[in-house]
Amino acid sequence: MNESGITWRHAVGVGAVLLLVCYGVLRWTTSHGHSLPHMSWFLLVTIVLLSIAVLAAGWEVRSYLHGTSIRPPSPQKARRALVAAQACVLAGAMFAGWFAAYALTELGRLDAGSALGGLVQAVVLCVASIGAVVVGLLVQSWCRIPDDPDDHDSPGGSLRA
Repeated sequence: MNESGITWRHAVGVGAVLLLVCYGVLRWTTSHGHSLPHMSWFLLVTIVLLSIAVLAAGWEVRSYLHGTSIRPPSPQKARRALVAAQACVLAGAMFAGWFAAYALTELGRLDAGSALGGLVQAVVLCVASIGAVVVGLLVQSWCRIPDDPDDHDSPGGSLRA
């Protein structure tokens, strides 16, 4: 990406593209007599658990860089935490776009009896996906190495080998 990593602009762009594409596909399929794909509340559990895992992965790096831990994480763990955070941002944005498209499609079908339940579920899942984006951006910021790694006055230290 760039020196600052993945930004909220990347997430918004990915989410917007997925929203437009998925909305078009969902509207086309429903207008041709097909039903919407089934969603499960298990998706909410999965998104929340993955967000917690990314938070846990980044916490060790954050603790060391803020001086609350004297044991440095291995460079591989720090790299994995950063990559997981960036993947969480992009995946959360993609899921948010999909669930927003699903919600908009259900919004157009509120006259159908099952549409309200699908709308509520899609909105909740979209909010959880946006939460995953926020978690990913937060953990990515935790993994940022300070500008001056040789500054001995700052707590923690450098993760460079």
